[in-house]
Amino acid sequence: MPERLVGRPAPALGRLNFPLASDITKSVARDYGVLIEEEGVALRGLFIIDPEGEVKYQVVNHNNVGRTVDETLRVLQALQSGGLCPSDWKPGDKHLAAN
Repeated sequence: MPERLVGRPAPALGRLNFPLASDITKSVARDYGVLIEEEGVALRGLFIIDPEGEVKYQVVNHNNVGRTVDETLRVLQALQSGGLCPSDWKPGDKHLAAN
C-alpha cells in the first residue's frame, strides 16, 4: 500500500446520481473487445451508447494511458449538438457544412 494511504480511511463515493456497475465475470469486457484474456484484465474502454443501444463513440486505451473527463464531456456535447463537428469543436462553435 502506498505510504500516503497508510492509516487513512478509504474515500467513500457517497450518493451517486447514476448507476454504478461491476463486471466481476468479465463478460462485458469480453463482449466489448477490451478484455486481455491471458492477463484477465480489461483495457480502459469508454463507450457512449444512445438510448436505442447504438454505440455512438468508443475509445480504448492501454492501461498505462489515462483518459480525460474534459474530452469525454466535449464528445458527448458534440454528439448532442445535432451537427457535424470537427475534432476540436467546443460548445458554441459552428458546425461543419455537410456536402
